[in-house]
Amino acid sequence: MASIRELLEQSVLMGLGAVSLTRETAQNLVDEMVKRGQAQREEAGEMVEQLLKRGEKERNALRKLIREEVQEVLKELQLPTHADIKAIEKKLDAILHKLEASPQE
Repeated sequence: MASIRELLEQSVLMGLGAVSLTRETAQNLVDEMVKRGQAQREEAGEMVEQLLKRGEKERNALRKLIREEVQEVLKELQLPTHADIKAIEKKLDAILHKLEASPQE
């Protein structure tokens, strides 16, 4: 069963959104917990670091999810990739080179 502190951390992370958690915000939240007697002053620094690490982890997970979703949408749209366009440019250059090299009428 989760402790009151763990439940509070989870609710803070969900309520504020771990993605947008800054050091200042984390410090303010922990200071408020200390003031209310929900945490010890000695734990405050560690709690801030834990909140920040969790926030960074959540941001990274969100970034990964966004990248995957964007890649999936691009794949579904069947848009040409940079490599596809470069291949077409190479073919066009070869065609133009042949045309320029052929005798003019």
